[in-house]
Amino acid sequence: MQQGIKAIIETVNKKVIEDIEAGNTNWIKAWTSGNHQSVEGYEYTGFNQLWLHCLNFKKPIYGTYIQWNKKGCKIKKGSKAIKLLRAQEGVKKTEKDGVEETSYFKFFRSFPVFNIDQVEGNTEQFENLNENKVIDKNKIENFVKNTNAIIRHGYSGAFYKPSEDFIGMPDKASFIDTDIKNATEHYYSVLLHELTHWTGAKNRLNRIKGSLFGSPAYAFEELIAELGSAYACNYLKLNSTPRSDHAHYLKNWMQAIKDNPNALIKASGYASKALKYLVELQSNQPGIKQAA
Repeated sequence: MQQGIKAIIETVNKKVIEDIEAGNTNWIKAWTSGNHQSVEGYEYTGFNQLWLHCLNFKKPIYGTYIQWNKKGCKIKKGSKAIKLLRAQEGVKKTEKDGVEETSYFKFFRSFPVFNIDQVEGNTEQFENLNENKVIDKNKIENFVKNTNAIIRHGYSGAFYKPSEDFIGMPDKASFIDTDIKNATEHYYSVLLHELTHWTGAKNRLNRIKGSLFGSPAYAFEELIAELGSAYACNYLKLNSTPRSDHAHYLKNWMQAIKDNPNALIKASGYASKALKYLVELQSNQPGIKQAA
């Protein structure tokens, strides 16, 4: 792994561990809201979203040298580029007993961007680029409907049951407005968490392996679903807030990151794949346009 990429992963891991050790059970919301965007209008996703939240820029708008030039802006002299990550797939061919075998592996490359604070020129044209938009309930409802997931209401809690392949949810009326989000946002952020679990079924992304409740593997899947919900909420312009009933997984997540430095970027990758899968199920909506 390139040294620069390793340093980025270590920085993000360190910040997450610090937040969890400080008792911040709201860390995922803090790291996945804000929608860091390219100057071209699309949003950075996955681990790049987490990484950019480690930085202290006032406006979450970025672009490559060429992108800024196309917009009539110039990079300020002495500005240091921010390295973002792009996942790529490599191919390896081997020969065994005269038979050629092909295997695929994933690796990361970095690419440089600059924040809007690092450029000069007509930057006023981008002031409204990252404005929050009004919640489109019809779009969200259609997004869920187009997955064809079986969703049953009337339960006391939310869950995904792999053996019967359905999602159980409390009634919508059970969700109420709070100081940090309204009932609609509360309901859908929980449902999107369960939909992320749903994508992991054997006949979909084949991610869920039947881990025992409370095991490290179970907690890791919960981390994927928590990130998946946050990424999906960003995509649908919803306010995402981590579920309080998953606060007890924080220590497990922290230990997993300490034990394996690649755990968080791996979970983020699975969460991004889950969102991509859900978006690809949309027959009447555009696919997810992402920078990285």
